[in-house]
Amino acid sequence: MNGSILKEMRALFLTLCSVLLLFACGSDEIPEPIEAKPNYFPDAVGSRWVYRNADGSKWTREITNGNGSQDGDYQTFTYTPSVSEIEVNFLKPTSFRVAQNQILFHVDKKIDHYIQTELPNSVQDEFEGLELKIALEPISLPKLLFFQGPLTSNSQWDALNLKVNGNITLQNLTLLQIPFEVHFIIKGEVISEGSIETLAGRFENAYQLKYQTEIVQTVFSQEESTVRNQTIWFVPHVGIVKIEDERDVTELIEYKVK
Repeated sequence: MNGSILKEMRALFLTLCSVLLLFACGSDEIPEPIEAKPNYFPDAVGSRWVYRNADGSKWTREITNGNGSQDGDYQTFTYTPSVSEIEVNFLKPTSFRVAQNQILFHVDKKIDHYIQTELPNSVQDEFEGLELKIALEPISLPKLLFFQGPLTSNSQWDALNLKVNGNITLQNLTLLQIPFEVHFIIKGEVISEGSIETLAGRFENAYQLKYQTEIVQTVFSQEESTVRNQTIWFVPHVGIVKIEDERDVTELIEYKVK
């Protein structure tokens, strides 16, 4: 009886050895590592894009570090030549965040500069020769929704809808205060999807995004509205490859996405 059991155990052992040898010797090839694609909206530190404007001037945007803004999980864009906050272009931020397929741009400094500079200029004729001071009511950090991925044709979204209230003080006299309101409305839309040829090469799956920015100022109960349009071509895993508005046309000429 014991001899029969030993024979069965020996047969089972030999069978297991054969199976292991079969798997070990089945292939001499070592599987190649799978290369990870960059994010739908590239956000890795070290990613870099170089653009050229219609007049031949060039500028660079690079992700230089993470968590660089006052709002913890935002990342920083660095521009060369440097772009000061006084450039009121809401689609050219100094910090951004990718969260739950949403790409959010930090635009608080852009809005603050617009109100501190553009608003006084627009009412200067009414108070020529007087000193104007702008005071804003507290607002939470405004975020512009660049888009929510993945992009789909004909999709539309509210990129920014923000009202800012405050007072214009004349000659530093608290009794001479004029209330105002500035309403920022930015809407985004996917116009088309297709190929595009740029100085950086040809891209087959570019999305054409249109942004309409309307800024409504209300002072003395009188409204003054400004509307601007900007078109951007975005390629998943690459980034923005072309920018066009009434003032300029900008194309990507080289890039490095990590």
